[in-house]
Amino acid sequence: MNDFLYACIIGLLILFFFWLMILAFIYIRKPPKSKLTKKLTIQSLFIFGLSFLVIYILINIDSF
Repeated sequence: MNDFLYACIIGLLILFFFWLMILAFIYIRKPPKSKLTKKLTIQSLFIFGLSFLVIYILINIDSF
């Protein structure tokens, strides 16, 4: 079970890295028809943080 959770963390880290690159690119370019708002950005980062927290809790519960 731990191997699966560690694989989930690695996959989520890769997705998070690319998502940050996309967000940075959009904020640097500032396209006129972009629907990306600060609220949406914060919500997406919150979802990533929540996902990391859930996996971290699952790893710690499983290690007992």
